[in-house]
Amino acid sequence: MGILDTFLIDVDRPGLFAAPILFAKSHVLLLFTVLALLYLVQIIYYLSLHPLHKIPGPFLAQFSGIWKNVRYFRSTWHRDILELHDKYGPVVRIGPNEVSFVDAKALGAIYGHGTTAKKIECPTTDDILVMQGRRFANKKSSFSFFASQDVMIHRALRSRVSAAYSMTSILAMEPYIQEVADKTWAKFRGFADSGQIIDFGEWIPYFTFDVVGQLSLGGEIGFVEMGEDIDDIISSIHIGFYMMANMGSVPLQMFWLNNYVTRFIVERFGSAKMNAFQGFLRWLEQRVTDRMKYGLGTRRRDMLQHFIEMKGIQGRPTGVGDVMIEGVNILGAGADTTSIAILAILGDLILHPEIVPHLQAEVDQAYKDLGHEEKQTEIGYKEASALPYLAAVIKESMRLHPSIQYQLPRHPAEGGVTIGPYQIPQSAEVSISPRSMNRCKEIFSSDANEFRPSRWQFSNEKEEEAVKEMSRLLTTFGLGSRVCVGQNLALVEVYKFIAQFVHKFDMKLADPQTLWTTKTQWFSMQHDFNVRLEARR
Repeated sequence: MGILDTFLIDVDRPGLFAAPILFAKSHVLLLFTVLALLYLVQIIYYLSLHPLHKIPGPFLAQFSGIWKNVRYFRSTWHRDILELHDKYGPVVRIGPNEVSFVDAKALGAIYGHGTTAKKIECPTTDDILVMQGRRFANKKSSFSFFASQDVMIHRALRSRVSAAYSMTSILAMEPYIQEVADKTWAKFRGFADSGQIIDFGEWIPYFTFDVVGQLSLGGEIGFVEMGEDIDDIISSIHIGFYMMANMGSVPLQMFWLNNYVTRFIVERFGSAKMNAFQGFLRWLEQRVTDRMKYGLGTRRRDMLQHFIEMKGIQGRPTGVGDVMIEGVNILGAGADTTSIAILAILGDLILHPEIVPHLQAEVDQAYKDLGHEEKQTEIGYKEASALPYLAAVIKESMRLHPSIQYQLPRHPAEGGVTIGPYQIPQSAEVSISPRSMNRCKEIFSSDANEFRPSRWQFSNEKEEEAVKEMSRLLTTFGLGSRVCVGQNLALVEVYKFIAQFVHKFDMKLADPQTLWTTKTQWFSMQHDFNVRLEARR
């Protein structure tokens, strides 16, 4: 028997180790108890003492961001936001420190020209580039005006691309849009002749993405020609925007994705679609670097050339990062928003077949009067936009189903803002969803939830003023200084596509009992939109 054994002969040996373990367990239990109490105190504060505590809303949303996060990630916000305002009224608390509103007076105060309300920081295409490991996407030197919270920087960054998006610039490139449209009509005629079912949820994006490629990247990408999502480019862009938009409402935002560990896991173990965006970025980067190195040559001038020639904030030449960001912006934001608008209009034509004869009669007459029928040419944007019923149908569909339907959060100006009976402090977040705001009965009358194109038509001065006021408060393309820079491109595409389509084709659902599905992930996209086409001429 050793000396130590003799000394400890009467000691319960396991007890030597039990005491520290019990001590550690008690401290862990104490820590969790303290944290639980602190969280309980926080909940009590949010429910009873917080400046927003009197504003109605879902119980969980009043003290936790989980309520909104779940709905964002499940892609149902287009339904959720309408149900919220139907249940709780025009001012709803959708987070511990966030309020959604539907109020005409507050709209101008928060989003109008001259407002000092501050845009909330949120992920942008800059973050997508960083997420994909693009080292040139350094926020200190390369960033998009979409990301800028500073009014002056936003103005400077926007001004350097605004000429490329001007109506004059877009109309100068209208023949190139028509080239894509002609290829699309040829494909559609083939579907009509064969009786084949076509999924508009796939084919309309093929059209809009090819148009964007045609105007901004030196040529079509080839979606319409191939009849498929080449290299999963479109679906990978959707995945990127889904993550970017939804992570914006999560604590630490894009940190969870923009780190080496996450990127390593995605690159090594992610699906082909999750990594497809890398391929697209390499393709885009090659086009950018080749153009910057070799110049325009004999190619026609396009938006990519404008992005290359634009200047940085301090007047210096832009780098690859700036050009890449603008390229991703127009491809990711410009193509999807337009396809959603076109799909919304086509959907309303299916849901309201009684308006189709009127619309087709107006367009057919325009083809005849303008000589397009005799010359076998296509109606252009200026001609189509002058057709009153076509304009009313397009505006009404885009009102009811705007492309962006997530909240657009702002901090109120100094001193806060009054919305309805509530005083909202500057520290809070206030926001609208264009979907709910565009259905405000105060602005669009008691039938604001109904599809009624005639609301945009007028026969006297009083009705004309009412239409102007509705147009002023329409949030389809945003408001104020942050109105959508690409709306001219979107409108040209939409008017040309719808006018030419209804002139050429009739359509019906492949299965009358099955409508398309909608998923909202920043953009509110339609899927499984299966139809049969019939050629009219």
